[in-house]
Amino acid sequence: MQKQMKNQILCCVLAAILLPASASSLTAVADETTAAAGQSETTQTQTDGSTDSSSGDGEEAWVDRTEDEVLAKMRVVAENDNLIFYAWDEEKLGEDEQKEDLFALKNKKNGYIWWTSPINAQGDGIAAKVLQNELRSAMVLTAAQIEDRSTTPARSTGGSIISYSDAPNGIKATYNFRKVGITVPVTYTLCEDYLKVSINTEKIKEKYGVDSGEDKTVLAQQLAVFNAFGAGHTDEDGYFVIPDGSGAVISFNNRKFTARTYSQLIYDVDTTAVPKTKGPVVEGVSLPMYGICKGENAMLAVAAKGDGSCYLCADVSGTGQSNTEYNRCYFKYLLRSSDSYYLGSDMLNPLDVYEKNLTNRELEVRYYPLCTADEINADNSAELDFVDIGARYRKYLIEDEHVQQTAKANTASLFIDLYGGCMKQKNVLGFPVFMKTSMTSYSEMQEILEKLKNAGADDLTVSLNRWTDAGIAGKVDYKGKASGTLGGKSDFRKLTDFMDSSGIAWYPTVSNTAYYSGQGYWSLTDTAVRVSGSFARIVDYESAYGVPYGTKKTMSLLSPATFPELYEKLAKNYRKQGLKSVSIGALSSTLYGDYGKKSGTARDVTMQYIEDSLKLLHSDVGSVLSEDPSAYVLPYTDTVTDVPLYSSGFNIFDGDIPLYQTVLHGLIPFSTKAVNGSADAEHLVMLALASGSGLRFDMLHAETSDLKDTDFDVYYYAYYDYWIENAAQYNDFVRDVLKSVSDSQIVSYVRDGDQITTTYANGVQTVVDLNACSVTWNGQTRFLKDYVKEGAEVFE
Repeated sequence: MQKQMKNQILCCVLAAILLPASASSLTAVADETTAAAGQSETTQTQTDGSTDSSSGDGEEAWVDRTEDEVLAKMRVVAENDNLIFYAWDEEKLGEDEQKEDLFALKNKKNGYIWWTSPINAQGDGIAAKVLQNELRSAMVLTAAQIEDRSTTPARSTGGSIISYSDAPNGIKATYNFRKVGITVPVTYTLCEDYLKVSINTEKIKEKYGVDSGEDKTVLAQQLAVFNAFGAGHTDEDGYFVIPDGSGAVISFNNRKFTARTYSQLIYDVDTTAVPKTKGPVVEGVSLPMYGICKGENAMLAVAAKGDGSCYLCADVSGTGQSNTEYNRCYFKYLLRSSDSYYLGSDMLNPLDVYEKNLTNRELEVRYYPLCTADEINADNSAELDFVDIGARYRKYLIEDEHVQQTAKANTASLFIDLYGGCMKQKNVLGFPVFMKTSMTSYSEMQEILEKLKNAGADDLTVSLNRWTDAGIAGKVDYKGKASGTLGGKSDFRKLTDFMDSSGIAWYPTVSNTAYYSGQGYWSLTDTAVRVSGSFARIVDYESAYGVPYGTKKTMSLLSPATFPELYEKLAKNYRKQGLKSVSIGALSSTLYGDYGKKSGTARDVTMQYIEDSLKLLHSDVGSVLSEDPSAYVLPYTDTVTDVPLYSSGFNIFDGDIPLYQTVLHGLIPFSTKAVNGSADAEHLVMLALASGSGLRFDMLHAETSDLKDTDFDVYYYAYYDYWIENAAQYNDFVRDVLKSVSDSQIVSYVRDGDQITTTYANGVQTVVDLNACSVTWNGQTRFLKDYVKEGAEVFE
């Protein structure tokens, strides 16, 4: 029975342990593990000969080392015109000295050295011994102990055996985490202007794996890579650049000891694992990168491979945060997907479930050292900032991910989302029946667009949502046929002819993630399966309590295994219908797996399915619009909407920045989220202007009362008659400014209180005053009140 359960579902750990552990929680787990293991933990010898005990009895007082003293014990592994890569040299060690799991990366342009671990971590006056060892470890593995229902951290410094061998332009290290019986080979390679860390998960060996025949099961679950690379000490100034939402800053030593450490899954959570209650609303991490800024020097880190199952983690110095004297930011890879389920009526103690096998894939992190002498410092500033981090990441997207420039000079679109139909309950012969109902017919869509044009909005980009019968009914949408509910083929042709003749860019949208059975796709055969073995259902939560609606029919989550065939059919049908553009809706920013026996699709595989589908649509259909897209979507995207202007606002953050906008500006045209859906439309417009963002509005022809008890009730603010004139006025206010910089990159963004000064590569500079709602540009000052009538925000 025990063996059968191992081969099917691996249950382990309480749900709280499943979450990526902060440094403080790692300490607690390590201490518990030590206590359970008796004396074995304290007598294990580390790589450098010290123990993994928190006791300092008998140890000599630590004396801080200089960089030159440490470099004297190292050797040059690889060197090129830009960088030098150092590793520990055993031949230079004294009789009582041991090699350390430490590497150095020197920038030859200014001689600055980036250390993969703090060289004086052993002198940390706050950190316990286990955390000192964690700071000194290149790799930190989290292993799941199945029988004990616990997790164990294993550090490459402190009880592990490391063997090194030379590799082309680098070095290969094999980490034997003896405590958990897991071996991880890692290759470090020096490239032209970055250090590459690569891991092939297929080469990871588990002594106590599922099929090992041992009397216990220990599985590799997470792997933190260089958890202290470039870590900032308490006596250093600097900050981390976090791609959360629009972007955020975490300042070194910000003393936010009671805030939670930062840990977010890149590309958001896996939606197959449906929570019992609605979680907090967050903006998500759309770019697999982070930055470290230290005055004249900075570093960009990119999760170049394996980013579909990777956490971005950060903490600051002090007790309650990193519990060390150091500020850290790093990637932590999820080696196995996991899920939680509840037994019987016990809703307080969920059991964790892990995938049986490791997902075979390549993991790769790149570290790009930057300095003020680099070309990315376009404004020749004395210090580097998030704009320089964004510029280097943009270069990476262009050169390595092959993102194409689609932004054109002297253009500034007003983005409009129109919503066709939805299901609404009606009485038929006394019986309640859900029927397809038009909220904006094709002729009404044309009416809205004509009024916008007449009001002065002459450059429009339009998304048509829920425009087919399948889309209205919530079924898989791929036929591209006009809806009879909205007016049929004739009215649709009149609408499209009008948009084409008026120079309107328009995108018919499909959203094939959540679905009801039909159209050849069925909930029993085409639904994604959770790690726990149950079907993945999409749950709507009550606004007041955050619990699922008890009476509302749930939708299924479409298996990613269907994507290749589905989007091949969609491309064929769109060509047949003469459609030359497309948007894949929520799939631009939604990533999940399918963990059933039939499919076995990990998030990284889903990423590839989506990329292949978009590549096909881009080549066979035409222009592609993406909504708040994840980075892997950008190479196949011509236009972007819904770029957030705020971060998630976590307490550890010290401010929001337009990092996403800095990366995209001058590369791909983009818009904000819906202005009329904002709680403060004026403030959003001013922030948009400061970051060069186009404006977007949601519009429906149906009045608010008609939306009650439908899926469209979330668009209560979008009645077109209230917004036609105001949308055109907002657009008139920003249009000339945005046109003057539409194909130019942001080279400087400085905020001083309520005043934001933005400088572009073509020399144009804007000064936005958030308080006065004004912009100074080209020698003139514009006030929003002179363009938008008072009372425009009637529905906010």
